[in-house]
Amino acid sequence: MASYRIAMIGDDSSTGGFAAGGVVGVPAATPSEALERLNRLVASGEYAIVFITEGLAEPILADIAALPRTAVPAVVVVPDQGGSRGIGFRKIQVAVEKALGLDLLGKEGIGRE
Repeated sequence: MASYRIAMIGDDSSTGGFAAGGVVGVPAATPSEALERLNRLVASGEYAIVFITEGLAEPILADIAALPRTAVPAVVVVPDQGGSRGIGFRKIQVAVEKALGLDLLGKEGIGRE
């Protein structure tokens, strides 16, 4: 059975803490660096999950969406040190709406007033 790894693309402060959990930290200072590193991780075939911080992912969301749709890796956008921008939630909301044909999570999101 294949063994996969997990990576985290982000600024130094975001990636540093993940090493204790066995996650490979992949520092990137700009969205273009993040995209280059993401493409390299995807091409390696070694990663099941690649986390990328929202700040780096937002300008390259179209590039992320254009990645080959295979079982691995799953590319997951997560909040960075600056807090959540809601990008990850919106991606899940759109996926649920496409799958079910209705906006199950609501336009404002769960728990928002």
